[in-house]
Amino acid sequence: MDKNKLKKLADYAVCEGTEHTTDGRWSVSYDELYYHFGEEITDANENGKLLEEELRQREEINELIMTEDAIEMTYHLEHCPNCQQGSIARAMNLVSLMGCNIYDEHDETPAEDFSDEDQPQVLSM
Repeated sequence: MDKNKLKKLADYAVCEGTEHTTDGRWSVSYDELYYHFGEEITDANENGKLLEEELRQREEINELIMTEDAIEMTYHLEHCPNCQQGSIARAMNLVSLMGCNIYDEHDETPAEDFSDEDQPQVLSM
C-alpha cells in the first residue's frame, strides 16, 4: 500500500471517530475500510500493521487495539467536539455556576463592602 493511501485510511479512522464519538471511543471495521478504500486490512496482514503504526503516531489517538474485526480506538477528548466531559468550556460553565451558587447561598454582602476593621487580623511573630 502506498503512503498516500495509508494516510487517507488513517485520516478516515481519526475523523470518523473524533466527529462521531460522544465518549471518546470509536471503532472502524475492516469491512468499512474495504468498502470505502478497497484495501484488505486485518490485524495480521502487512496493511494492518502499517495502518496501526500510522494511527499510533496521531496525536488525537490515546489508545488503539487491532481486533480480528475492527480497529478500536480511544481519542483524547479535546479532539472530540461531541464529548463535553473534560472540555474547557464545560469546566468554565461549572465554575461559573458554582460561583453564582456560593455567592447567592452564603454571602449577601460583597467583599468590597467590608471595611478593614471587619476583616480578620493576622498576628505576626
